[in-house]
Amino acid sequence: MRHKIDVILFDGFELLDVFGPVEFFGALPKHYEITYVAEQPGPVRSSQGAEVIAEEPLSPARASVLLLIPGGAGTRRLVTDTRFLTALTERANHATVVTSVCTGSAVLAAAGMLTGYRATSNKQAA
Repeated sequence: MRHKIDVILFDGFELLDVFGPVEFFGALPKHYEITYVAEQPGPVRSSQGAEVIAEEPLSPARASVLLLIPGGAGTRRLVTDTRFLTALTERANHATVVTSVCTGSAVLAAAGMLTGYRATSNKQAA
């Protein structure tokens, strides 16, 4: 059985925050299925200018074993985007594990998903 991993993409995501974890899980293709998710399917531009194709929309939610939200300059906009935060929360409610990298934790906090948890982020962004 392959476990589903959803990687959330948004304009201004940090490449390393996505592809560091993807390299790890991608080395085990018999065990993990990685799906790129964004508000709308299609190309999503990173902070570095590279585009990655999101295969699925953020809504409607589907079950996954891991939901990953990367950091990047685009998180500054997302922390006040109520529509995005609502859709992310709904998707996270169907995930076994929700995690973030760097400033992705600010998005999880803005969505109310870090209440009662200790978290960290890029100190310059905090």
